[in-house]
Amino acid sequence: LSDFKKFELIVDPESLPFVILRCIDGDDIQIPAVEPVGLVENYKLNIGDADAEMLGLTGADANPLILNVATIKSFDPQKVTLNLAAPILVNRRTRVGKQVVLVNYQDYSTAHVLIDQTSEGPQG
Repeated sequence: LSDFKKFELIVDPESLPFVILRCIDGDDIQIPAVEPVGLVENYKLNIGDADAEMLGLTGADANPLILNVATIKSFDPQKVTLNLAAPILVNRRTRVGKQVVLVNYQDYSTAHVLIDQTSEGPQG
């Protein structure tokens, strides 16, 4: 996808929490993604200095839009996975975005199950 540089973010209230990144460079490429806030507990982004600098994520701009690419194997919720190791970060002011590999990528899965229905909930 490195040849494709311009995307628009499509937000359909009926499809939330899923959004679509649609390529506007010509090819009909659509990437489903999810904003992890409220869906993934204790998700800590540790991004490299070069990525932070390239995206301008400093000072007031240090709060990027975070999108995790979703793989939808079927529409059963337990069949949807997220790539937490390499989120797409977008500077909210400049709208420059990039998929970055987190410095702490080893803490996260590239196929995190969005809804784990096998867990029994809190013990106690």
